[in-house]
Amino acid sequence: MKIVLVRHGRPANSQNLRLNSAGFANWVKNYNHSLVASDSRPAFSFNDMFTNYYIVSSDLPRAIHSCKIAFNRPPAVTSALFREMDIPRFKLPFTLNAWTWVYLNRALWTIGKSGPFESYTKAKSRAESAAVTLIDIAKKESNVIVFAHGYLNLHMRKHFRAYGLKQTSKSSAYWGVTMFES
Repeated sequence: MKIVLVRHGRPANSQNLRLNSAGFANWVKNYNHSLVASDSRPAFSFNDMFTNYYIVSSDLPRAIHSCKIAFNRPPAVTSALFREMDIPRFKLPFTLNAWTWVYLNRALWTIGKSGPFESYTKAKSRAESAAVTLIDIAKKESNVIVFAHGYLNLHMRKHFRAYGLKQTSKSSAYWGVTMFES
């Protein structure tokens, strides 16, 4: 049984612009609807490396698009379960670069600050559910590959190790591949 986590390709709408909090909220909306940038492609052939893998994807456009780029076909299953952990958007009186907003807001989120988005506690629980779902799929299909997201993949890795799977590779980069096997 093998489970492969793939981080999507670099989104087209991921510029590191200077923004106030309202601008950042709009940036997050655009980021979540983004496809993969035209110059972001995998460095190897997914078809050659992962022949006969059952293909799963987050339902966010950048993950589905990454799957189509990698395999020249859509995933067998798309699900919100595999979406990225929410990017919180707190109204703060700053003008910062977009990625500084991401890190600042996520730091506040992980220590318990809440808002009109998925809580960190619920996101961690969803990551465990996603990991268990992938294990169940792999038990049926032998091998599964999922196109998902960096922060979710980080949390799913913890659960795979806790369930006794062995991590054989790891990359958190765009198009990065992390592999587990039993």
